[in-house]
Amino acid sequence: MTNRCVILSAGPFRDPMILAGYLLPNDDIIAADGGWQLARQMGVKPSMLVADFDSLGVPAIEDNVAIVTLPMEKDVTDTAEALRLGYDGGYRSFLLLGCTGGRLDHLQAALAVAADYARRGCEITIADEQNEIHLLTPGSYVYPACPNEKISLFAFGGEVTGLFVEGLKYSVTNYTLSPYDPLCVSNEWVGEDACLSFKTGLLMLYFSKD
Repeated sequence: MTNRCVILSAGPFRDPMILAGYLLPNDDIIAADGGWQLARQMGVKPSMLVADFDSLGVPAIEDNVAIVTLPMEKDVTDTAEALRLGYDGGYRSFLLLGCTGGRLDHLQAALAVAADYARRGCEITIADEQNEIHLLTPGSYVYPACPNEKISLFAFGGEVTGLFVEGLKYSVTNYTLSPYDPLCVSNEWVGEDACLSFKTGLLMLYFSKD
């Protein structure tokens, strides 16, 4: 399976049509609880609704939408369960929308579960109207220049070793980035592709607009 699974969550958003711009024609969309409302405002129809209905209430559901009802008292978030269902369904590329902009504990939970699936070999992106967060495993990556954005790197869950960054205003050479180190925040483009690589760890890559 090569298509992407998009998880819509219940976090606040400013402009649903900007978020809709992230979608691709063949995306499979899963709404996690209040993410159903985001789907409605984006004008898309999820294939599945995963919810305990605590923040959503029970909506009117169209035909051909699978419903997975979760208990209100559980050990996983609605977003985490939606990711699990997508993963079990064969997806390895995920986009999470509606996970930012509100409660910071909800964002941290989304980052934690995204990191877990990145470690399993999945391509994971969390996005909103102002930011994209990519969870990266060791390897080499190239990104085309985006002069209107800042690019930041953070270690997640442990040290990132053997980090190289080229093609940006500030380069990094064979650096060990700890989770407590903000060295790589707000780097700037210089009109070239950004090339980065690292040997071990889990890296969070941010593209952010002011």
